Amino acid sequence: MKRMFILAAIATPSSSSKVKNVDSKSISLYHAGIAFEIPLGAGFAIQPEVLYQVKGMSLNNWGDSTTGEIGKSFETKVGFVEVPVQIQWGPDLVAFRPYGFVEPFAGYQISSGGDQTLKSELQKIEYGMSLGAGIDIWHLQVAAKYFWNFGSVYKSDMKETGNTIAGLKDGNTFNGFAVSVAIFF
Repeated sequence: MKRMFILAAIATPSSSSKVKNVDSKSISLYHAGIAFEIPLGAGFAIQPEVLYQVKGMSLNNWGDSTTGEIGKSFETKVGFVEVPVQIQWGPDLVAFRPYGFVEPFAGYQISSGGDQTLKSELQKIEYGMSLGAGIDIWHLQVAAKYFWNFGSVYKSDMKETGNTIAGLKDGNTFNGFAVSVAIFF
């Protein structure tokens, strides 16, 4: 049986980033979209999705030590159209189905907000992997996952101004936790 889902996130994703010598905090944002679950047999299913996913980070005590401009802060919020494909396995227990999944994804940036000087330095393409678990109960699906972006948030050839930008070029990615609730028909 194939099932179509309407996805809506609850208070997530919460994404974070690691930047040297800077306090980095996650920002709880959201995602929404559609998905299609296709049972394959033996407990396996595949669930391709199309999502609008907003990820972000907040940096504090940020600045350029060479000019003495320390203590700045800024937020980055980036909206992606993502195409994740969940590969699920879990036993069908008639009334419900618990499952685990692995989920490769790719996305394209369509919006950004936050620090105006850094907007043009954001990467347009993102890609990564998620691991998670969920449960299907009647017409409801609840899932939680941890995701890793494998590419950098900012371009490797971005313009540098002292330490201000140098920290962002060093393996800066959006990683985080997401919870989804879906209603299917």
